Amino acid sequence: MKPKEDYYKVLQVDPSAEPEVITAAYRRLAFKYHPDTNKSPDAEARMRRINEAYEVLSNPVQRAAFDRARQGLGIGADHSRPANSNTPSSDLKEYDLREAELERNRAIRTAEDAYRQAIRNADIERDRALREAEIEYNRARRNIEEAWKRARRDADIERDRLIKEAEEKFGRAKRTSQAPVRRTWTPSEL
Repeated sequence: MKPKEDYYKVLQVDPSAEPEVITAAYRRLAFKYHPDTNKSPDAEARMRRINEAYEVLSNPVQRAAFDRARQGLGIGADHSRPANSNTPSSDLKEYDLREAELERNRAIRTAEDAYRQAIRNADIERDRALREAEIEYNRARRNIEEAWKRARRDADIERDRLIKEAEEKFGRAKRTSQAPVRRTWTPSEL
């Protein structure tokens, strides 16, 4: 691939930009320079360049080939290697380092996303467990209150029965004590 121009400059992004940044830049420029919204005479040609740059930079394989060709031809001012240097192994090392850095950044973002998701899941699980514990606590409390009310009712019934029984005994004893005493005479007293 022999690049005609620096696609990073066309899209106004850094060469280390993530795919999301490239897409956002493309959308911003497409909105600004689309021939339907921009009436300047060079809008159509500029939009073709923007589309071409986005097509290459949005495809990881084409972007990697463009980056290699860009470094080999000395396009762009952000690299440290002179334009006439012909050291393919240093190009590969730089490319590998850049790819490793991008992969590392992706792995960090993935790990951070997984960490945030685990925190959210733990919070959801904690809230669910708290709700279940509260429901169980309220159920146990209601059961205790109902058992206490039953015990109180049973105790009141038992108390009333004992009081009634005691009153009956007292009434019998009272009637017995008020009845005339019959004296029984022994044979010697007669």
